[in-house]
Amino acid sequence: MSIQTQTKTPEQALEDYLDSIYIQSHSKASVSAYRTAIVGAKNGFRIFLKEKYNCNEIQFVTRIQNQELDVYKILNEYVIFLDKKGIKPKTIRLWFTVVKGYFTHLQVEVFSEKCKQRVKLPKIRRVKKEALTKEILVKLLRNLDAKLETAVLVATASGMRVGEIAGLKLSDIEFNRDPVKINIRAETSKSREDRETYLTNEASEALKDYLTRYFGWKEDSTNSQLQDLRIFGRTSKFRIDDKRSRLPNSDEQLSDAVLLQKTLHRRIAKVPELNRLARNGRKVIHFHAFREYFYTIVSNVSGSNFAHALMGHHEYLDTYYALSEKQQIILYQKATPYLTISDYSKIEQDLEKIQNNQSDLIEKYAQFERYLRQKDPSFSKFLEMLKDGSLN
Repeated sequence: MSIQTQTKTPEQALEDYLDSIYIQSHSKASVSAYRTAIVGAKNGFRIFLKEKYNCNEIQFVTRIQNQELDVYKILNEYVIFLDKKGIKPKTIRLWFTVVKGYFTHLQVEVFSEKCKQRVKLPKIRRVKKEALTKEILVKLLRNLDAKLETAVLVATASGMRVGEIAGLKLSDIEFNRDPVKINIRAETSKSREDRETYLTNEASEALKDYLTRYFGWKEDSTNSQLQDLRIFGRTSKFRIDDKRSRLPNSDEQLSDAVLLQKTLHRRIAKVPELNRLARNGRKVIHFHAFREYFYTIVSNVSGSNFAHALMGHHEYLDTYYALSEKQQIILYQKATPYLTISDYSKIEQDLEKIQNNQSDLIEKYAQFERYLRQKDPSFSKFLEMLKDGSLN
């Protein structure tokens, strides 16, 4: 261990590590998860060290360097400690990765191959998820306030992450497009890449109503005073005096993903039929479930690559950008009827009727063509000339 590391307190060492994590992701949620793994009040690595070896991480590293302790034995014991505490396998694997990275930050060498041989991680059980349905979404929307209702409609129509929704500004939305286009900034995207997605008419109309109600947005105006406001941040006005009030500025209006998720959980907790747990022990309704719903719909109608790209999965973005904007819009509009939630049954019935009528027309044309080929041999030559354009 270097002299610099020896002179640090555990708090200084941890903050330096968390700063390095934030630089990579600029995600407060990631920093919070990493902090919990190290200093969690019940199951953090510091608790384990205190109970098992009566030391903090700086003292622990010194003992590792002095060959008093075996780093792989400690890591294996920490995994067993978490497992006995009832921590889920997925969380154990995450915290194990966090602690291993913390060791590297403290200049303790941890080799992946040795970890595989010496440290046994619990297997993650793949439990089938309970998919959201439009019936569930309709019930949910009826029990939400305007802000959450709009956020859910935006999530299901666009495939955006909750963090991207929380950071959405008015300047990111192009209402003059059809369909309405959302430009997701790299600074709010998990992949740190710009991308675009779209909204259904249903979601865009709900968003317009919400903006009009809470921010005084006007469709025929530039709304320049609202461009930097976070759409799903604070909506209540500040009172200046008995007669005047003003909208919050961007510093006063900060919003984050955790707040949106907690508010959603509080709302559904009041409705027993919505407040259900899936087999994996997680709530059936949460913001990531809206992304899963979006993926299922769009991939079934317009292809999985397109769905992945709209959702911001890095490995698919190059394929997405290879499409012209016209092609992107065509693919999105194919999925629009299926992404529409309100009055969805009528929309899907109408769509099915159109598709059935189209199939009937194609079959009748085929029958008519066969009949003419049999009755008039010159008809086949006519079709060939029509196909190669020689009749034009």
